[in-house]
Amino acid sequence: MSSGESKMSIPLYESVKKRFKRNRSEAEIVLSTVHIFSKLSRGEIRQIEKVMHIRQYTLNEVIVKQGAPGSGMYIIVSGRVGIYILNHEHQERVITELERGDFFGEIALLDDSPRTATAKAEEPCTILGFYRPDLLGLLETKPQIGIKILIALSEVLATRLRMTNEDLSKVQRQLQKIEGLHQNEGE
Repeated sequence: MSSGESKMSIPLYESVKKRFKRNRSEAEIVLSTVHIFSKLSRGEIRQIEKVMHIRQYTLNEVIVKQGAPGSGMYIIVSGRVGIYILNHEHQERVITELERGDFFGEIALLDDSPRTATAKAEEPCTILGFYRPDLLGLLETKPQIGIKILIALSEVLATRLRMTNEDLSKVQRQLQKIEGLHQNEGE
């Protein structure tokens, strides 16, 4: 091979590589950034994408409602989603906003407990749905992919449980301080 041929193959390879990257779907790109799917190869992500359900939501459209049965998780491809809970006066209060690459509802992959919050489109959104039957189907037909997802899901839930425990410990310490102040005032 002459040196001219070698130089020609590198730009050609780069051109093909760039074209391939451009052909990746928006959903595939987002899925590769979501922790639950981050341990999957590009081919495995494409297989997951095939079982995903994509849907457009309009401004203020409810995606899931607090108290409704949970059926799966949602991944934001584009747009913003507000997560709301009802306070003791039954008024919605926003607890967080999520955007591209964020996900919610993942506990529903494990059980069908009622939703703990309402998710609403804060602007037009494209959302991927991944439901419990999809995961169970993967565990049967592609167990290696299903197990990778379950392990990553366990990591996410364990991290969130640790954060919740830390938050509860902080609240408990604050309550103890307040109780101590009230006891000192009463003396």
